Amino acid sequence: MSDNVIIYKAKRTKTLWFLNGELVKKVHLSRAAGMITLFNINTRQRVLVPLAEFKKKRKRSYLVSESAKLLNLNRKSMPRLVRRGIIPPATGAVEGGISRFGKKAYYSEDNIRDMRDILAGIHMGRPRNDGLITNNKTPTAAELAVSLGDSAILYQRDADGNFVPVFTENVYG
Repeated sequence: MSDNVIIYKAKRTKTLWFLNGELVKKVHLSRAAGMITLFNINTRQRVLVPLAEFKKKRKRSYLVSESAKLLNLNRKSMPRLVRRGIIPPATGAVEGGISRFGKKAYYSEDNIRDMRDILAGIHMGRPRNDGLITNNKTPTAAELAVSLGDSAILYQRDADGNFVPVFTENVYG
């Protein structure tokens, strides 16, 4: 058995995507014509888009609970952070895109990266006398990239039993 550990991708919705900031799902794909028909969930309209543009501009979507896991937060703390104005609200899967109770809401991968940057600048715990920011809870940009599936990190166990990162690879796809 090897002492190497690999971090795997986070779960995400595979049917919903963000395209130009709008939540969409695939209705029909015509590879011969090079077109894809999408249903815009927020405007309740069908949209015909070139397949190449869709593949280039689409962003993955994550449920609020999955987004909270990616950011090392409890899912119940996300609405509190939205109410305080620290993070943006999620895009609801309803007409208008407003997040509503009992309806699913989603964040795009760009939203999650932006929220990570915001949360990394917030101090956790009692204020320090020197005014520096201490935040060991928020993942680093590299750790988030691994969780989103954009890269991979290989860890190796050292003599003390701790896992130390030894290799990072960017994965595009």
